Amino acid sequence: MKKLIIIVFLLSSFQSISQTQPILDEIVAVVGNHIILRSDLEAEYTQAKTEMSFYDGDLKCEILNQLIIQKLYLHKGERDSIYSSPEMVDSELDRRIKYYASQIGGEARLEQYLGMSIDEYKRRRRPEIENQQVSQKVQQSLVSDIKASPTDVRKFFASIPSDSLPHFGEEVELGLIAMKPKPSPYAKEYALEKIQKVRSDIIRGLYSFDFAAKSNSDDKGTAVNGGELGYFSRGQMVGAFERVAFKLKGDSISEVIETPYGYHIIQLIDRKGEKVNARHILIKPLIVNSDLLALKEEMNQLIDGLKSDSLSMCKVASERSEDMYTKDNCGFYADQTTGSQQISVEMLDPLIAAKISTLRIGSYSKPEQYQDIDGTTGYRFLYLRNLVPAHKANLKDDYQKIQALALDKKKEDTIQKWVNEYKSNVYVKIDEKYADCTELATWKGLEN
Repeated sequence: MKKLIIIVFLLSSFQSISQTQPILDEIVAVVGNHIILRSDLEAEYTQAKTEMSFYDGDLKCEILNQLIIQKLYLHKGERDSIYSSPEMVDSELDRRIKYYASQIGGEARLEQYLGMSIDEYKRRRRPEIENQQVSQKVQQSLVSDIKASPTDVRKFFASIPSDSLPHFGEEVELGLIAMKPKPSPYAKEYALEKIQKVRSDIIRGLYSFDFAAKSNSDDKGTAVNGGELGYFSRGQMVGAFERVAFKLKGDSISEVIETPYGYHIIQLIDRKGEKVNARHILIKPLIVNSDLLALKEEMNQLIDGLKSDSLSMCKVASERSEDMYTKDNCGFYADQTTGSQQISVEMLDPLIAAKISTLRIGSYSKPEQYQDIDGTTGYRFLYLRNLVPAHKANLKDDYQKIQALALDKKKEDTIQKWVNEYKSNVYVKIDEKYADCTELATWKGLEN
């Protein structure tokens, strides 16, 4: 039922950037004036095998089928003058480079891994990204107006045999409020004096910025590298930090900057177009036990306000919470696919999931300490609005999930109908090696 959509997703996901043994290339299919190379097919097949635990059929044949459909999209894009702008291609390339660099430890290590410069990698990938974006635009144009009405949902659900209905594990509607303690005025004053002295000593030449970062910076992730951050673009750092970093010239050292993380000084290392590489030193105001105790008491007061309905989860989350996953959703976890606030317990952090068994529906947990990924300590509490035991799918409890499945099916059917109608006017030639593929049967007879 979801075969087509699953494969299309794989084809639009990140390509592997690892270096592989070269493949002796040959053309395995022609669609209009577009070709599909054996290396393209093998690359997609290798990736799909790692991401799919089971496929009912010949996976390589189905991937070739989907690659042909992608080329069909390009054919329609050319006919209808659908293009991707250079800005969109640049944005996607930058996004991928940022992701890859974050996984491997910076752009310098990424270049070493790739065996080429970032600029060369972008140059090679640009045509592929442009084609992907055109294909996505064409596909979106075909399904953008598709909706799944309540009638569609009921018909779709009724079409599923009772013994084939999906089973859902335990699900919850769970709210989370997470907060960090604020340092005292005395702690902030001490931190400011410390970083001002560090800056003064560097300016006077008592030691280098690199040495000062290794010896003093509270950003331990960059301190070991002398405070070096690597190249970053606008929008990747907090505003105050970024504004100063992009104004620095030469190897000049900034004045002291305050951000939500503490106090910084920055030294520019290099600039490449709209990217800069810089060092920084961070001094965090010290958080002491009394700050944490004050925060715990404040959170207990918030819970009292929530229980008495003088406060709402939306208000507390938007104004006070620092949890990036729930803050903008009235404090509740949400399924990223459907938008539903009813989510599987398996999706939660194990430490959070373990607390659910201690809560009754409609109750709040006590504030408990936690450590964030940046090493800072705060307090958080949970609110269990609803709990749905493990069950077989039904319309009452699972309407949004079933609606999403119904919508996917309608889109799949729409795309397949378009393919069947459009392909009759396009030359399609497939290598005889794949003549026995049942997944490719519908393309036969289109060579003329």
